[in-house]
Amino acid sequence: MKKTFAAGFTLIETLMAILVLTIAIVGPLTIASKGLGAALISKDQTTAYLLAQDAIEYIRFKRDSNRLAGVVDSMQGLDGANGCESSFGCMIDSIADMATACSSTCSPLNYDSTNYYFTYTSGTPSIFTRKVIITTPVCASGGGNCNSDEFNITVTLTWHDVGGVSHTISIQENLLDWQKQPT
Repeated sequence: MKKTFAAGFTLIETLMAILVLTIAIVGPLTIASKGLGAALISKDQTTAYLLAQDAIEYIRFKRDSNRLAGVVDSMQGLDGANGCESSFGCMIDSIADMATACSSTCSPLNYDSTNYYFTYTSGTPSIFTRKVIITTPVCASGGGNCNSDEFNITVTLTWHDVGGVSHTISIQENLLDWQKQPT
């Protein structure tokens, strides 16, 4: 009698096929996952940059509004008790038109999902914390040639992403008190 074997895959061939199939599936899924993570980080970075620019634009608006109203101190509402000129900085809310001194740390911005904006007065706490520091006079490096008609604005935003990684961006701009009347 002759023995006959049924045609088919051996166990080793089956395991090798599963391994190749697993590698073919896991590779693209890993790339897609990393791409989604990078997109989320990019979205947060863009939001943070726009929030920083919002604070600078608000300060420019206050400077110009004060001058148009005939106020002598173009930074009124941003200095003194509001604390933007202290080392702790201040929190600027362009929607509520206010600046509030930070104590030792600034509070996170709230996101108002009804109106789609960031503010301190309504909404739920967001991942973003914004600190604004105004420095005047602006001096050249080494401390010489100070200009008391120029303001340096530094806006720093910090946040933690979904993975708990901390991120920080900081932008600076100098504004000139260009309509200041000579004394």
